[in-house]
Amino acid sequence: MERLIDYLMEIGFSKNESKAYLSLLKQSPLTGYEISKQSGVPRSMIYQAINKLVAHGAINELRSDPLTYTPVPPKEFIGRLRHQKEETFNYLQENLEQIQHPPEVHVIRHIEERSAVIERMKELIFKAKHEVWLSIWDSELHEIEPYAKKATESNVELYSLLFNCQPTNHFGRAFYHHPSTANIEEQRMNQRLTIVICDDKEVLIAGFSKDTVPSAVHTQDPMLVLLAKEYIRHDIMMKVMSEHTSEEKRNQIWRNDSDLFYIVTNELLNKKDTEGES
Repeated sequence: MERLIDYLMEIGFSKNESKAYLSLLKQSPLTGYEISKQSGVPRSMIYQAINKLVAHGAINELRSDPLTYTPVPPKEFIGRLRHQKEETFNYLQENLEQIQHPPEVHVIRHIEERSAVIERMKELIFKAKHEVWLSIWDSELHEIEPYAKKATESNVELYSLLFNCQPTNHFGRAFYHHPSTANIEEQRMNQRLTIVICDDKEVLIAGFSKDTVPSAVHTQDPMLVLLAKEYIRHDIMMKVMSEHTSEEKRNQIWRNDSDLFYIVTNELLNKKDTEGES
């Protein structure tokens, strides 16, 4: 009996309410006086307990003279209570999650010095299980190539955009920026922008330059991973599309358009040069 009282108290009953409800389960209908006598709850406190039980929907009040009370069957009462609790918990879970501040913080790690940047690039390629995306230049290629080879031998899908490089079999599905287009990109950014993406989960974005200390950022932030991957995708597609037109035709498209010229080279178009060409 004491254990039943303890469990009833866990679902919100007071000790006196628990005793009164159990007394009615044993015998009913009973008057308030009889419930007090059967349960041991003092008469001065029994009607407070009875009123709470009626409010809980645990007992019914019979309009007799004097008033008597009967218990709601446990299966009905507990079933209703369980349903109410489940609705409450479901509502709280759904709505609290909507206002919860995302607990996960995606750290952006800054890396300095060429050797440290190269080592982190190697680590990302080495740990990949499914897929690697690369955008890399000839000056760093030889240090990365053994790891790219191991990745392809381990059936890791490799998609590579290589700058100033000769065709190689170690970089999976590779696309090539020839020196003419590679030089434009390096001049525009004043560095060799290099990217390594591991399994769509991590990205390293590095800058190698003759004039400054090489540096990089490494993060698992999903938006930065997506942004870097889309950058490589679009660069590859532009490269593929450009191969279907002549260099003369490509130059006609952007060299005489001030906006496109700025977009491609990051320099303002000299109008005198344009007039001279026309």
